Amino acid sequence: MIDRLKLSLCVFTLLFLAACAGSKGGSGGYDDDDDEGGGGGGGGKRSGQAAAPKANDVKKVREEAAQITEENHKLAREVFELKNKLGEE
Repeated sequence: MIDRLKLSLCVFTLLFLAACAGSKGGSGGYDDDDDEGGGGGGGGKRSGQAAAPKANDVKKVREEAAQITEENHKLAREVFELKNKLGEE
């Protein structure tokens, strides 16, 4: 009885691990995070069209990061000046 239970548990565990291991890219479909495209013949056209918007997105994110960094420096400067004023009084 216990041997069958152990055997069943081992088989279930192996099947579960095999299913989990094969679930990441086993379908061969197009993945949005993947720049190389899926398994279709029109993959080159799609990845070429997707490359331009991604480059624009990166540029926008960099500009936003620069603006946020600049704003952060201004606020830090204001905090520093206010602390100095409080220290003088």
